[in-house]
Amino acid sequence: NADNQVKIADAGRVEAVLEAMKRHPASAAVQERGCGALFNLAVNADNQVKIADAGRVEAVLEAMKRHPASAAVQERGCGALFNLAVNADNQVK
Repeated sequence: NADNQVKIADAGRVEAVLEAMKRHPASAAVQERGCGALFNLAVNADNQVKIADAGRVEAVLEAMKRHPASAAVQERGCGALFNLAVNADNQVK
């Protein structure tokens, strides 16, 4: 639900996801779930710019580069990028 997505993003949970992705770059499972969390949170328009501004795009791209053979990482990474790209403010970055 949209309210929960904003609450989660505002409560620092995104930073926790990014920290897990940073600490476990070799784990496709962690990268998949991290990208999936960003994918789901970026459905919400309020979160799209917040997520892109905080450097989360780089985390998604890094996960995709490190795990090219993982269809799940690629799928969730593309989904996160797709949702972030929907926002016009993110399209000029």
